Amino acid sequence: MAQGKLKVKSKAPPNLKKGHGNKKKGTAFSKRKNAPIQSKKHKFEEAHKLKQVITKTVNKKNEDDIRKVAYEGQKNLSQAQLALQEHHRKQGQNDEAGSSK
Repeated sequence: MAQGKLKVKSKAPPNLKKGHGNKKKGTAFSKRKNAPIQSKKHKFEEAHKLKQVITKTVNKKNEDDIRKVAYEGQKNLSQAQLALQEHHRKQGQNDEAGSSK
């Protein structure tokens, strides 16, 4: 068996004014026209641009370093070595031309 009374929602008396307790409150902060608040999007865009600049700079530096390392392995021949190389190349061409006669 049920014990206790059935709970019923109470209704406000009909002669009570509805807007009695609702006074308009001011905003939490006031905006000043000379110092507007920037949106979050603006902040994220600036951060993204900064990251892009850093990425480009790092990539360019890495590419320069890689190119430097790649070209270090090549030997620079002296003038005498270049002349000898050219002489051997000409001799090879002359031998091929002489054997075709």
